[in-house]
Amino acid sequence: MECQDSGMTVRTWCKQKSINEASYYYWLKKIRKEACKQRLPATHVNQKPVEFAKLSFDTRPMKTLGSITIHLPVATIEVKDGTSKETLENVLLALKSIC
Repeated sequence: MECQDSGMTVRTWCKQKSINEASYYYWLKKIRKEACKQRLPATHVNQKPVEFAKLSFDTRPMKTLGSITIHLPVATIEVKDGTSKETLENVLLALKSIC
């Protein structure tokens, strides 16, 4: 832990402490193996049980909105359901000027 907390590389830390680098890694491996043996299995961790929520949704087909599509040589115009009267009048006037 001292080596890791030092911010130095292992090589530099070992040189400053007069420790053989191979010995450092040998003991690090032994310590890590022992630490892994002492860990509790994940099933013993105190956790709340997993709960599932039932989701419901409407399976009825959605109402499709009507639309009008006009294909012209110079443009394509699509008028969706719910378009205001004013917008429709402006589209028809624009068509009249084109045609």
